[in-house]
Amino acid sequence: IHPPTRLLFPNMNRKSEDDKACKREDIISLEYYIANLLLVLEYACIWPVKSFSPLKILLSTTATIVFILTNFLLLFSEIVALTMSNDLKLFANIIGAISMHAVGLMKWCYSIWKNREIIDLVRKLEKCHVFCQQIDNSKEGYRIYRNEMEYTRKYSNFFMCCWTFACIYGVLHWCANPLLLEWAPNQINSINETLKKRNLPYIGWYPINTNDIYNYVCLYLIQIIGGISSVLGIICYDTFYVTMLMVICAQFQYINIILMKIDFDNVSEAVIVLQSKLKNCVDCHTEIIKFIKMLQTFSGPTMFVQCIETLLIICLVSFEASMIKIAIDLESILKLWSLFEYFLCSALQLFIFCFSAAQIEHLGLQIAQSIYSCGWEFVVFEKRKQVDFAKQLKDVSRLVQTIMVRAQRPIVLTGGPFYILSLETFRVVSNVICDNFYVFI
Repeated sequence: IHPPTRLLFPNMNRKSEDDKACKREDIISLEYYIANLLLVLEYACIWPVKSFSPLKILLSTTATIVFILTNFLLLFSEIVALTMSNDLKLFANIIGAISMHAVGLMKWCYSIWKNREIIDLVRKLEKCHVFCQQIDNSKEGYRIYRNEMEYTRKYSNFFMCCWTFACIYGVLHWCANPLLLEWAPNQINSINETLKKRNLPYIGWYPINTNDIYNYVCLYLIQIIGGISSVLGIICYDTFYVTMLMVICAQFQYINIILMKIDFDNVSEAVIVLQSKLKNCVDCHTEIIKFIKMLQTFSGPTMFVQCIETLLIICLVSFEASMIKIAIDLESILKLWSLFEYFLCSALQLFIFCFSAAQIEHLGLQIAQSIYSCGWEFVVFEKRKQVDFAKQLKDVSRLVQTIMVRAQRPIVLTGGPFYILSLETFRVVSNVICDNFYVFI
């Protein structure tokens, strides 16, 4: 494990309570567990850079500007083509591409615009990270928390790699289809060995001749860069959002585990330990709820657009798939394959959001059960007749009531004012998918 480091924020001073909590040498900063995420955000100009050289800062800034500008140009050309189209099938094709490119551009620009809120979110999560480790200051408690966070680090990195691969592969495969079709044997004129009319990966309007080889190559590169730019924005935002939820799940899981590990053999000592754990648990739970509210405020607009876009894509992909003539030829196979990948990524994206939100709700409600089952009644019945422990028992009872009342309120994450992120929502969307498929087929 790397040496413990403090999570630094530009022009920000940590509160004295956090400084006091971080004096323990065995506490590892939150930065260690989300280091890869922060590195990605640094390259995307979302997170303030700390260790980049001036040349690397210049290159990353230039690349970000080029990616965003290219995405905007691609989106503009698609919107113009949409206004000029009268074909329903072509309309569905353009709308599907526009929705992905618009959401990717929005997520990247929104993250850059709201980077101060992202810094505040990570700062608040670091505070939750510190409070969690104060619940049980023993070596056993720290070991349990470190194991939970290590699992989170491993799975968040795994999600980041898999999601990046899926998104980049999907765009590259989509962009490769015109080349595969164009260079296929049945697409070549055997008389003069010249190629037929060239097609681009995305339908758009361009004021130049796309059949000219130089114009075609330039436009092709612009579309590839624009497509990759949109998924890079999606990758940055989605990995940040999901990683934040994963860390909160780990902290809730730790609270549930640590509340059950109280030794009641020595009742006098158990009263003090229980009171300390409950007090720290209340403080930690309060900070986590504050963080979730901040995350909900930050992610509300983008998640609302994301849910609308997902439903739109699912309907359009179903419609496009129904319009394809089933035939064993290269064009039909590539088109169906690309649509299936597009549909699968959209459904997987929604499932990950809904599953993570459902886990947050489940583990949050489970805290009330963990408090109820932690054995506090043994202390109360054992020491209730002793005057010396009257105040402590009263405090324990009050803490138990406080945390149980708070934990019984379900933590609901939403995608804007209408959509609740839950497995029930994903089930409803899945039913919509099946209904659309049967209708169009």
